[in-house]
Amino acid sequence: MSLFTLGEEDIALQQGAWAAGKRKIVYWGAQAVAGFTQGAFRNYLYPVFSPKGFAVTSESPADHPHHHSLWIGADHVNLHVPAAGAVETYIYNFYVNDVFQGRAPGVIAEVGMHHAGLGDTLAVYQDLEWRGPREWAAPQGRLVLREQRATLFRFLPDFQAFQIDVESAISAPTHDASIGPTRHSWFNARVGPGMSKIHGGDCLADSQARWQDCTGPVGGGHLAGITLAPRSGVSTWSWYVTPWGVMTANPCKDDAIPVAKDAEPVKFLARYLVHDGVMGPETLNRLMAAD
Repeated sequence: MSLFTLGEEDIALQQGAWAAGKRKIVYWGAQAVAGFTQGAFRNYLYPVFSPKGFAVTSESPADHPHHHSLWIGADHVNLHVPAAGAVETYIYNFYVNDVFQGRAPGVIAEVGMHHAGLGDTLAVYQDLEWRGPREWAAPQGRLVLREQRATLFRFLPDFQAFQIDVESAISAPTHDASIGPTRHSWFNARVGPGMSKIHGGDCLADSQARWQDCTGPVGGGHLAGITLAPRSGVSTWSWYVTPWGVMTANPCKDDAIPVAKDAEPVKFLARYLVHDGVMGPETLNRLMAAD
C-alpha cells in the first residue's frame, strides 16, 4: 500500500548559483503529488499532479503571472493603525506581483513547517507571515497578518482522485485588520492550459454554487480535472470563474471581514479534488460535502 511522504526537492546547481525560492514535494509512494513552493511573493502549491501523474495547474501564466497554481491571496488587506489620536488605515496588496491600484505588493512567507503522517493521509502545517513592502517606519515591511495553514492530503482509490483540504486561520498580531471588500480574495486555482474552456476543456458548476470543476485534456488522450469547494468561514461565498482557466472562491466580495487584534483567528476552509477522467455532478456533490 502506498503512503504519503514529504521530501525536499534537491536540485544541484553550479557553484555560486542559488535559488530564489524553495520547494518541498508531497509523494504518494514514488509519485509526486504536489509541491509546497515559496515564491517571491506567495507560498503556494505547485506543481500539482493527478493520480495518473498528469500536471493539472499553471504557474505564472503569461496573461496573469501572479496566478500561482493553487494559492491563497487577497489584494485589499487593511491595517487599522492608531496615529495622532485617530485611526489610519493602511491598505496592502497580497495578490498581484506589481503595484496594483496604488498598492505595492506584499509577501506571504513561510516561517515554519511541520507535518504528520496519519497512515494513508498526510497533514502539513505551515506558519506564514503576511508582510507589506518596505516603507517609512517599517524597513522590514509591516507584519500585517499571521496565518496558520493546514493542508491535508488523502487518496480516494474508488474515484482515482487526490483530496486536498486546506484550512487557513488568519490572525492580526499588531493592529486590527480587515480583508476586502474585493473580488480578488482567498482560495484560487489556475488550471493547466489544455483544461481551460477556451482550449478544449469544460467547466461544471454545482446548481447551488457549492463547487466548481474544470476538466480537460492533459496530454496523450487523457482527461483530468480540479474541483474547488469552499466549506466554511462565511455564510456566503462568491465565485469568479473564467473560460481561460481560473477559479476563485471569495468570502469578502461585497463586505469586509474584520480580523481583531489578538482575537481568535478567522478560519476559512476549502477542499480541492484533483482527479483523472470526468467526474459527474452526483459524485462531486458527495465527495465535496463528505467529512
